[in-house]
Amino acid sequence: MTNITKKSLLAAGIIAALGIAATGSAMAAEVPAGVQLADKQEIVKNNGAEVQSLDPHKIEGVPENNVTRDLIEGLANTTPDGSIVPGAAESWDNKDFKVWTFHLRKDAKWSNGQPVTAQDFVYSWQRIVDPKTASPYASYLQYAHVENVDDIIAGKKDKSTLGVKAIDDHTFQVTLTEP
Repeated sequence: MTNITKKSLLAAGIIAALGIAATGSAMAAEVPAGVQLADKQEIVKNNGAEVQSLDPHKIEGVPENNVTRDLIEGLANTTPDGSIVPGAAESWDNKDFKVWTFHLRKDAKWSNGQPVTAQDFVYSWQRIVDPKTASPYASYLQYAHVENVDDIIAGKKDKSTLGVKAIDDHTFQVTLTEP
């Protein structure tokens, strides 16, 4: 395996992990035909401790991660064996391992029924690197070499210059400075 290939795989893994970490990860249950759900849908969970925050850009503890994984789905998910599988993004492709395009599921919705859009991911990724957010996960975008991330974190550029954009409602694009 060449260095470029190793770097490309590392970048792809970091981007997929960031998609998971930046917005959490959850999978909906499939309800068998004929099953009547209760009017009030709630989950009761022994979480070990009270949650301190549900802000996915600031949580650091196990209790918070346990809950946010049930609430929010990232671009990709991981299987128990560590394989990367689609999440909010049904597919993705790249150009020269520097421009990654994620095609979002058209049926992805927030809990209030609003559609999940590419702009939601732009907002999330820009917020994670905004010095005002002070996210412990901002460095994830540095590891992935997302365009302008270092200057944004250092306060030299505005978060709007981050190498992410919504091509349309269901297409999210990430530009890296190197593969």
